[in-house]
Formats: sequence, C-alpha cells, structure tokens
Amino acid sequence: MRSLLVLVLVAGCESKIDKLDKALDKMGDKVKDNSVVQKVDNSLDKLDTDEASGHLAKAKEMVAKGEDPAETCSWVTRAGGNAATETVRELEKVCQVDVPLGRATRAVIAAEKAKAEQPSAPSLTECSSDDWANMKIKLEGSGDARWPDLKSRWAKACPDEK
Repeated sequence: MRSLLVLVLVAGCESKIDKLDKALDKMGDKVKDNSVVQKVDNSLDKLDTDEASGHLAKAKEMVAKGEDPAETCSWVTRAGGNAATETVRELEKVCQVDVPLGRATRAVIAAEKAKAEQPSAPSLTECSSDDWANMKIKLEGSGDARWPDLKSRWAKACPDEK
C-alpha cells in the first residue's frame, strides 16, 4: 500500500515538474521576444562592432608604421568566434596575413641590405632569420599576391637558404 502511495505521489510530482518546465520555456520565449531584450542585444552588437572597428583601425595604423599590433591581434583571437562580423574578419586577415608579411618583408630587407654590403660573403647571419622561417610557415598557403614576390627577393638575397 505504501509503495502505491509513493508511486502516486511521484507520478503527481512528475506531471507538476513537466508543467513547470513548460511554463519556464514559455517565459523564456516571451523574454526572447521582449523588445527591451532585443534593444540590449542590438546595443551589445553595436558595442562589439565599435570595439572591432577601433582595433582594426589601430592594427592597420601599426602595420603601416611597420609595428606589430600584438595586443589587437590577441583581442581578435579571443573575440573572433563571438563577433563574426565583416570588421572582425578583416581584422583577422590583417593579423594572419598582413602582420606576417610585414615581418617577412623586414627580414628580406635586412638580408638584401647585408647582401649589398657583403656581396661575396659565403653566408649571411640575416639569411638565418627566425622571423623569415616562422613567417614562411604562416604565409605559405595564404594565397596573398605579395607572397611570391617576397619569396623571390629572399631567394636572390639568400640563395642557399630556403
């Protein structure tokens, strides 16, 4: 008799739990439809876009000066998946292509300068550049039109180094 009573009580509780779950789901749907919530979401999206735009402008400015926008690229790495806007994608390109191209270009310029100063030297320290080796790995599959020219310049300055 006790087990029957317990079974009836448990069954009664389960139906109340189901009703409560459904009620909570309906409340959640109402909150999602709420214009205030939508306004907050839109404001947060605008804030993310404004922040991304600021980082993009800063990154482009630093790349133009030949500087490495490490902080900005760190931000886009953290925020990239959360704010997948056109601005974020452009910032990712700057960090994944333009920054490595800048570093590789500086390595090529240093090697070309050393080669011009010591044209008959058997080897040049600049041709053992870690920057070149690391950026080559990053840029090899980038498809950027500037990369083949940079590789060609490197091959002329450092023919023994691949």
